[in-house]
Amino acid sequence: MRWKDFLYFQRGSKIAVILLLVLIVLTLILNSVLSYRNSSEIVLRQNDSLIRAFDEFRRTWKEHEPSFSAIGEERNLDRNDASEIVYGEEATTGGRYADPGSIRNGGRNDTRYQLFPVSEKLNAGETISLNETDTTRWKMIPGIGSSYASRIVKYRELLGGYVRKEQLLEVYGIDAELYARISPYIEPDSHCVKLQVNRAEFRELLRHPYLNYGQVQAIVNLRRRKGDILSISELGMLDAFTSDDIWRLEPYLAF
Repeated sequence: MRWKDFLYFQRGSKIAVILLLVLIVLTLILNSVLSYRNSSEIVLRQNDSLIRAFDEFRRTWKEHEPSFSAIGEERNLDRNDASEIVYGEEATTGGRYADPGSIRNGGRNDTRYQLFPVSEKLNAGETISLNETDTTRWKMIPGIGSSYASRIVKYRELLGGYVRKEQLLEVYGIDAELYARISPYIEPDSHCVKLQVNRAEFRELLRHPYLNYGQVQAIVNLRRRKGDILSISELGMLDAFTSDDIWRLEPYLAF
């Protein structure tokens, strides 16, 4: 028997095979058409929902959109009033409180806005003490905010007190221009804590801004060699100290 005999069909078998193939092709075509229709309906339904959501958003936006006149009023705030609202560095809990809502509404209170603290500023002729320890008082000086006030007080604590207003120029960030602006608001005083040279430990001496490691080591070595140091002139004879160093240190050392 040849292999072609396996492919031979009678007339009835051939008709059955042809009908089966036709049914298979029709089934595939019908399945493709139904799948396309279902996907199209899903896309259309999704598009309809997006359109409805967009229309709802547009209606909501129009209801809450501020008018151009309201925006213009807000931009035309009086500069003096607006400058009283203090943000960031100038904010302090010790001053007056201004309501931005009340400014925008011509003085009418609006509870939608949070109250912001406003720092009181000194007027011309008013002063504070050079060795003032309260940062709130320092922030009353025009041009001085929270950062500068904190630095001024911390440096004062390291020094033991300011003896001259010019020492404020040693505070980080205060240049000659800023010093010239704030100097009229500061009154010098003589409150200064002196450092006991003969009793202070190494670390205590080194903590002072006007003493470096080599100078402190020279002081300690001198105390070991001769005992108590009697005056600042003895430090002036040491190579570690210049005449400028002695001039700066004199108000802060006690023997």
